[in-house]
Amino acid sequence: MRPLFVAILAVALAFTWQFLAVRYNYGGNWTGLFCTGGNLVQPPSLAAENIYTFVHTDGYDGQFYHYVAHDPLLRGGLAQYMDSPRVRYGRILVPGLAAVAAAGQSRYVDAAYIAVNLLFLFAGVYWLGLFAGIHGFHPGWAVLFLLVPATVVSLDRLTVDLALAALTIAFALYVTEDRPRKLYLVLALAPLIRELGFLLTAAYVLAELRERRFKRAAWFATAALPALAWYAFVASRTPGFSAKGWLIPIPLASLIDRMLHPVHYATAPAVTLAANVLDELALAGTLCALILAFWLLRKKWSRPLQLAVLLIALGALTFGRPFWIEAYAFARILSPLLVLIALFGVASRSWIPLLPLAMVIPRVGFEIGGQVIKVLHGLFT
Repeated sequence: MRPLFVAILAVALAFTWQFLAVRYNYGGNWTGLFCTGGNLVQPPSLAAENIYTFVHTDGYDGQFYHYVAHDPLLRGGLAQYMDSPRVRYGRILVPGLAAVAAAGQSRYVDAAYIAVNLLFLFAGVYWLGLFAGIHGFHPGWAVLFLLVPATVVSLDRLTVDLALAALTIAFALYVTEDRPRKLYLVLALAPLIRELGFLLTAAYVLAELRERRFKRAAWFATAALPALAWYAFVASRTPGFSAKGWLIPIPLASLIDRMLHPVHYATAPAVTLAANVLDELALAGTLCALILAFWLLRKKWSRPLQLAVLLIALGALTFGRPFWIEAYAFARILSPLLVLIALFGVASRSWIPLLPLAMVIPRVGFEIGGQVIKVLHGLFT
């Protein structure tokens, strides 16, 4: 029961923070969590929501998943208000579950979306508590899932990445426990959150093939079919998407370039300096994670987990500059990699695999520093 209580505590802490952030940063308007950009046109059909907009910005990804939740089957015309409808609709699980939970009632969609996000937080902490317990640690340590970059960003801007980070922990847990049915469900759901989820399936199938368990490999390969079917449906109803600039042929070139050319933030000099220092620390932590991904191949650990780390790292080597511009981007996208490497540290009782995550967290936390100050000012003045 301990992991259950820890998960309930984590959700209570997260919701309390969201409540305070909404009250003191967005004037009580919960749509502020979707981070909708004032530079973009909002759907007239959602005018009744009085969507909170961030003036002179393009907003963030959560605004588009908000629209998906209101129009999950592409029947309401909301796709035309998205930057990349094919990409956004492919990541259907979180907004789709919100739509289902709202039972077709548009006025309940926003609350349902926030609840689904918190549900995945609950699951992630619960699974991490079980994983910690298996390896001799108190389940209370699972509350640290709140610090994972994908968790912080998803609570702050309602992106879908928290859900994938949670399922990554479930993947590690059920591989360790050898729970094939639960593992199959995890592998079927992960690609419906983000394309990276396919790599978890690929890692497990490759591990089974390596052990010459061909029938089991074929069976688990079918876990990708629901996501592939959904992607085909979306492709038939949305315009194409160009990935030009997002992927590069020279490994690590964009990451190194980003480290050598700091971003010039339009803030006070002291704030800019702190942001740049923490940027470099986070980028170095990510580079460290990519190196550790290959180092882990030489360690005694579950082969599916080793291969999952390797495949995600290989994909990250080709990330173009847009991925590396801000810590909120690369930190949340690569959270499954950071989490899996950290879980090896838990399993092996080694502190080294925890370094990448520890190096990335400060920059992500710094991003919400302004909100924290406003909340504290509101509470104590």
